[in-house]
Amino acid sequence: MSRAARTTCRWAAARGIASSSLAAAPSRFAERGLVPKPRRHLDCLPPEPRLGRRAALGLFATAAATATLAAACSSTTTVVSNGGGDAGGDDAGGGDDGSADDGGAACTPTGKDHGPVTSFPQGKWIASSGVVIGHDAQGLFAYTMICTHQGCTIGAPNATSGTTTCPCHGAEFDGNGAVLRGPASRPLQHYALEVCNGRVYVDTKTVVSASTRTPAA
Repeated sequence: MSRAARTTCRWAAARGIASSSLAAAPSRFAERGLVPKPRRHLDCLPPEPRLGRRAALGLFATAAATATLAAACSSTTTVVSNGGGDAGGDDAGGGDDGSADDGGAACTPTGKDHGPVTSFPQGKWIASSGVVIGHDAQGLFAYTMICTHQGCTIGAPNATSGTTTCPCHGAEFDGNGAVLRGPASRPLQHYALEVCNGRVYVDTKTVVSASTRTPAA
């Protein structure tokens, strides 16, 4: 800025005249003899710095790198691994989760729970909630307590004789429900029996053969 221009700017600043007004009509002030007339358009504000070619290239490179980094961060999926994941899976597998290894696998009984399997020792017959549960050398089995003659309720076979007699008309059945003496003519009906998690279940809706046995273990 020339000496005359600096003088003009100081004069304008001392009188509170905006530099924009001075720059818009510098000749008006000069013609009134208030300040020397500048030779060219006057702007008392310092010139804005110009961005050099090297600086512009640097800014462009920085902006490009920032955009690339942002895109990479947004497209990257971070997988957080639980350090105890494998161990936890093993622990869960060893628990009572109904898996095949611990005996609870596909153990989904549909019948009535008649208690622990230890309540039905081999060589015995137990009357339990309308059925007789027996245990012989081949395994566990269950049959009805309803006599096939006229529907009277019979008891479990005697442990000594292995037979049972209907209290109504004297029909006699062996330990597997077969007829030994009339008036009954049909054997006692057998039902599906299942051992699940050490407990005995009998499904009276499912009829099975008199030879059907379920392992106790």
